[in-house]
Amino acid sequence: MIPAAAVIGIDVSRDWLDGFCATSGRRLRLPNTTAGHVQLLTQLQDLFQPVRVGLEATGGQEWVLWSTLVAAGVEAGR
Repeated sequence: MIPAAAVIGIDVSRDWLDGFCATSGRRLRLPNTTAGHVQLLTQLQDLFQPVRVGLEATGGQEWVLWSTLVAAGVEAGR
């Protein structure tokens, strides 16, 4: 049996993280900064676990966010 998970897609641009949680229907917009990444991790803790994040890459802008998520134990892919 496959466990249920919160599934989130995030479009990563130079300035913004625009996301959508398919499980809850919740949208988010955060700055693509260290502070925005911390805010995202905080919001992910409130969701049904486990969390799976897919990143829509834009010219390499996703790497810092990806490494932050993976370091925090979040399953993230590009």
